[in-house]
Amino acid sequence: MDSLTELLKDFAGALASATDAPDGYPEWGYVTYESNMRDLKQLWAEIRPKLKRDVERVEDINGMLQEMFDAFESGDRDRGRASVWALYNSDVKRLR
Repeated sequence: MDSLTELLKDFAGALASATDAPDGYPEWGYVTYESNMRDLKQLWAEIRPKLKRDVERVEDINGMLQEMFDAFESGDRDRGRASVWALYNSDVKRLR
């Protein structure tokens, strides 16, 4: 079982990779749009139950993630990337 700190670092890293979504991933890389979105969902599912101090932020982050997924799925790359940046810049690595 990973520590919350490790999970949050991984989550922030996956968000940073998502700034390439949905079509800016290098062809030679091992991260794809599908794998990156799957990682984000899995990491957030592991992080949520571990949050004790910032529980009130869970719904906001859920909403930001959903907005990002919806935007990418509908083809609105700019809105999706804006959502990624907003979430990344919300300092997710400091959640507790």
